[in-house]
Amino acid sequence: MADTDFTAEKMSNVQVVHKDQYNPYLLTPDQERKTNRKHAKHSQQLTVPRRPKWSAQTTPQELDQMERESFLSWRRGLAELQENLDMLMTPFERNLEVWRQLWRVIERSDLVVQIVDARNPLLFRCVDLEKYVQEVDPKKRNLLLVNKADMMAVEQRKAWADCFEREGVSYRFFSAVLARESLEAQEEEYESDFEVAAEEGEETAEKGGSLEEEAAKLKLREDGSVQEGEEEDSRIRIITLNELEAIFLDNLPEPEQHCTGPWFPCS
Repeated sequence: MADTDFTAEKMSNVQVVHKDQYNPYLLTPDQERKTNRKHAKHSQQLTVPRRPKWSAQTTPQELDQMERESFLSWRRGLAELQENLDMLMTPFERNLEVWRQLWRVIERSDLVVQIVDARNPLLFRCVDLEKYVQEVDPKKRNLLLVNKADMMAVEQRKAWADCFEREGVSYRFFSAVLARESLEAQEEEYESDFEVAAEEGEETAEKGGSLEEEAAKLKLREDGSVQEGEEEDSRIRIITLNELEAIFLDNLPEPEQHCTGPWFPCS
């Protein structure tokens, strides 16, 4: 709504004066289809910037120069597409330091997670980023975490699960809202039980064990966030925070065995 005149009184009664004003980023369905076809045709050029190949022998100065040259080449390519083919692009990050952070994170990570909005997952998914992760190391894995899944109907989740599986995409449904509510409920339950245990003293300890044991049990309790009729279809379950953490731990690499003598036991 840039340059659109409107009036507002006490955060209400908002009135747009120029209703027919053209906004190039609000496309008609036909314009959106044409734009998507154009982007698909030139998808090989619409990529995230790659970090130049480097080795232990590469000096910091050499790497800095290579990164700058590669980044400028990438920016020129996007500019040419936009000017010569009239391609519509949303503003992209022009700060090299941001991309350097991404490069280093990918190089150091075993699992790269893209968090997308459940209301339109493909709009936020970067397929080329997944390709880049595999280029850096085929052993690295990608995960598409579909957040706000609590806003989707069961049938919608089933449809997206079918779509992701057809494309061979590793995915999970998640809800940060449900996770936060679960944590808050656990904290309230823990505080309530702790207060009761403190008042009852040893009697509570005899019934349910020590306060430490009770706290440990409470930490393990968690809302499964499974709606009625979902139990048999694990593909569409909204995973819990504990389950998400378990996924991260499952993707840890096997520890390397380092035996250098009797005083250095294997890790």
